[in-house]
Amino acid sequence: MKRLLLILLLTAPFIGFCQDENYAGEWGVSGEKFENTMILEKINGKENSYRFSFFGWRNSYDKYTRQIIKFPGEMNNEFFTIKIKDGRAHYSDDVLVLDEEIPLYYDGEERCSVYFKFNNDITEVRTEFCHGIYGGFGVFFDGTYKKK
Repeated sequence: MKRLLLILLLTAPFIGFCQDENYAGEWGVSGEKFENTMILEKINGKENSYRFSFFGWRNSYDKYTRQIIKFPGEMNNEFFTIKIKDGRAHYSDDVLVLDEEIPLYYDGEERCSVYFKFNNDITEVRTEFCHGIYGGFGVFFDGTYKKK
């Protein structure tokens, strides 16, 4: 019994180092004229790997209708995956290889990139070249998300 207790006491500080942080769940960021939700789903069998989805909207002025319109946006597909290392992750549409009649990008056009920085119950998201492709006018998924 004493031996078991000694082993538990000696190994307890290392138990936390062996466990992965679990970021799965729903995250959100909002303001007066926008709201975004990010969903992270743990990929079974892949260490620190997640499928991510964004859903959001933004009120933006539409010069054609001359009024404020609520534009929706989303990134929701099985190929939106990240691997978190040292609290950071990166996704790029460069990984997409789609054989479609109408391509998502023109030749030479920059691909959408999403950068994630995880810190406890807060995740900072920054995007490049994603608006217009995955959302309506003025829709961005950038922001500091809090776990719901």
